[in-house]
Amino acid sequence: MSYELGAWQAERQNHANAMTALNQANANIRTLNRLVEGKNARIAELEDALAVALADAAGAFAQYAAFKAEHAASPLFADSGRRFKDGRVKSRIRLIFERAFDASLAAAGIANPAARRND
Repeated sequence: MSYELGAWQAERQNHANAMTALNQANANIRTLNRLVEGKNARIAELEDALAVALADAAGAFAQYAAFKAEHAASPLFADSGRRFKDGRVKSRIRLIFERAFDASLAAAGIANPAARRND
């Protein structure tokens, strides 16, 4: 009879251990779910910021294209004496873009901004 009682007590302890492990696992899952929710919120913020930045770039390009269409002889479109890697001429306005691009990325803490430009 004592063997049966011992087996029952061992089974009861196994069950208690399993419940403890299950409760801990559930607590971990809740913690991870909160972490994922926070990351998802941050991703949504970044997606919004990216959309605004892309819209801003599209607007700036439209302004550039309209200005070039109306003022193609402007000194801003003159040869700067510098070239793209493929040999195309870089205009003076391109150098203005590059300085602003590089300064913006440097201010954001990004090393070697020039490596990020299409050059």
